[in-house]
Amino acid sequence: MSRRLGISGPLLLAASLLLSTSAATAATARTILHNGKIFTSDPDNLWAEAVAVRGRRIVAVGSNDEVLDLAAPGTRIVDLGGRTVIPGLNDAHVHVLAPSGHPLNSPASFVPGPGPTLAEMLDLVASGASEAAAGTWLIGFIGTAVFEDAQANRFALDTVSPDHPVVLFAWTGHGTWLNSRAMEVLGIAEDEPDPFGGHYARVPGSDVLTGEAHEYAEHQIRRKLYALRSDEELAAQYRSFAREALRRGFTSLQDIAVGLPHGRALAVLEAADLPIRVRSICAPLSLDEGCEPGRGGPGSKVRASGIKWFTDGTPVERLACVSEPYADRPGWSGAFNLPEEPLAAILDEGLHGSPRENQLLFHAVGDEAIGRIFDAMEASGGPSAWRGRRTRIEHGDLLLPSDVARARELGAMVVQNPTHLGLPHVFAERFSPEILRDVEPLASLLGEGVPLALGTDGIGAVMNPFVDLLFATIHPTRPEEALTIEEAVMAYTSGSAHAELEEHRKGTLAPGRLADLAVLSRDIFGPISPEAMVGTTSELTMVGGEIVWDSGELALDGEAR
Repeated sequence: MSRRLGISGPLLLAASLLLSTSAATAATARTILHNGKIFTSDPDNLWAEAVAVRGRRIVAVGSNDEVLDLAAPGTRIVDLGGRTVIPGLNDAHVHVLAPSGHPLNSPASFVPGPGPTLAEMLDLVASGASEAAAGTWLIGFIGTAVFEDAQANRFALDTVSPDHPVVLFAWTGHGTWLNSRAMEVLGIAEDEPDPFGGHYARVPGSDVLTGEAHEYAEHQIRRKLYALRSDEELAAQYRSFAREALRRGFTSLQDIAVGLPHGRALAVLEAADLPIRVRSICAPLSLDEGCEPGRGGPGSKVRASGIKWFTDGTPVERLACVSEPYADRPGWSGAFNLPEEPLAAILDEGLHGSPRENQLLFHAVGDEAIGRIFDAMEASGGPSAWRGRRTRIEHGDLLLPSDVARARELGAMVVQNPTHLGLPHVFAERFSPEILRDVEPLASLLGEGVPLALGTDGIGAVMNPFVDLLFATIHPTRPEEALTIEEAVMAYTSGSAHAELEEHRKGTLAPGRLADLAVLSRDIFGPISPEAMVGTTSELTMVGGEIVWDSGELALDGEAR
C-alpha cells in the first residue's frame, strides 16, 4: 500500500551537492547527528545520513563523512545508531486549553462509540457531587447516547446535582450541556438570546433554555469558564501540554484557544515561556472582536497570526452543513453558522494585510458549508484576489470532487485530522452511498494540487501523532485515499509549515531552516505493525538547535574526532 523509500546512491549524491553549497559558509557545527536514517521532508533531497546544527539553524544535511567534516573541538557528536530522524511534527490544528474542574469521566474510555447513556451519566454526576467540595465544577464527556436523548437537559442534571455546577461536553468539541446552577454561575439567563453564529436549545413552545448549547453559544460558555481561571492556571496547562508534546515529537503547535480572548491567550503564552513553538490563532466570537497583531522578536517561539471562523458543526451531531439531507434524519441538512452578509464582511477583511498574519481559517465539514465559502470567495474577487492567501478549510471531510478544482484555483488548502478517518460507521449512517464514496479526500487532493496539512484536533490533551499517521496510511473509510507514509509525514511537517506560511523557516531539514527535529524510537518508514507505529515516541526532540526533550536512550556526550 505504501511506497518504501530507501537511502540510495543518487539521493546521497543530491545530498552531497546540497551540502557543498552550504559547507563553504558553514564553518563548524555545534551539534552533529550522524549514522541515521534522516527523512528531510524536502522533496529535492528526501533522505540523508547526517545533519549539522549551529545556533538555531541547520547548516548541512548529507552523508556521514561530509557532515562530520564540519566537526571541530567542542562539537557535540551524536551517533544515531541507525535511528530515524524527521523534521519536528507540526500540529496544524489543536486546542491546547480545556475547562478544568472535577472530572467525571474521560472520552478516551468510549470514543468513537456512543458513550455513556443518560442514566449512566446521571450516576456519574451524582457520584461527583457527593465527592467534590461545594461549588466545584463537575465536568463530564458525552457521546451520541446522551446528546440524542431528548431527556438530556438541565432539568435532568438538576435532579442529581442542584448545587454543583455541571458542564458536559460532546467529545466532538461541538455541543455543551449545563445544569441550572452552571447557568446561574455563568450569568446565562433562562431566556438568553442566541448569540452570533450559535444557538441554545429551548423547551418546545417557549424561550426557556434546556441547558444545551451549540457552536458560538458554547464558545461563549467556554469564555465564561476561562474567566473563572487565573492566567497562571492557564499557563500551567500550556506547560503541561508542551512537555508531553515534545515527548511525542512535536516542535510546533498551531493553537486555537476557542473562547479565550486573543490578547489574553498571548499574555498567557508569554507567561508560560514554553520550549515549543506556538502559533496562536485568533478565534473571535463576533465580527467586531479584534485580534492581536503578531508578537515576539526573531527568537520568539510565540507568533500570533490567522483568524478562525466556524461555519458548521460535525456529522456526528448532524450539524455539518450538507447539500443532501442526512440519510438517518430525512429533511435535515445541518446548519450554516455565518449569514451571507457576515461571511462577506469576514472575507472583505481577510483580503487586507499580509496573508501570513491575516490568513483565514474556516471550520467547514459539510459540502454545502465549503461550497458557500467558495461562492463567497469567488464573489469577492475570485482566484486573482485569493490565490496566494492560502485560505484554510479545516477538516473538509465533505470536500467533494465537484469543489476540488475550485479549491485549487482559489489557492485554498485542507487541514485534516486523521482520527476523523476512524469514523466510517458514523459516516455510513449519516450519508447516502453516493456521498460516502467521496468523503474525506487525502491522496486525491495531493494529486489535484491542493495542499494538505495534518493536525490532531486534540482538546486539552496531547493526541498521539503516530495514530494520525497510521490512520492516514490506511484510511479506514476510503482505503483508496490513503497516503504513503512519506506523504503523511510530509503533510505533518512541511505541509503544516505551508499551512502557516512558515515553510521558508521550518518543516524541512535543509540548510538555513530552523533546527527543529525528532529522533524516533522506531523506523516508521520500514515494515512496521500498527501496534509498533502507535507506540512510537521521540527519543530526542530539538527546537531551534536546543535539545528540549531527551529520553536518555542516546549518548549525548562526545566531541569531534
